Amino acid sequence: MVSSDRKRFTASVREQLVDLVDQHAAKLEVTRSDVIEQAMEMWLQKQSDLEEEAYFQHAAEEMNADAKDWNTLTSKSQRRNRKQ
Repeated sequence: MVSSDRKRFTASVREQLVDLVDQHAAKLEVTRSDVIEQAMEMWLQKQSDLEEEAYFQHAAEEMNADAKDWNTLTSKSQRRNRKQ
């Protein structure tokens, strides 16, 4: 019987992959459901990591653009001050 905090679903997966998972799961004495649950958690973590990486990449690009603008502005100001 499935506990109330679990949900059943159906997925189509290559037969060879299922056979390999079943073999390894048997060696580790875990169920196919345990393997799938762990795989789904790992996938979610990877997606979260990719989103975080994209966020920080975008933030770094913005910071670099701001720094470039600031350098351009201060360089122009310094050249003006030298001429005076």
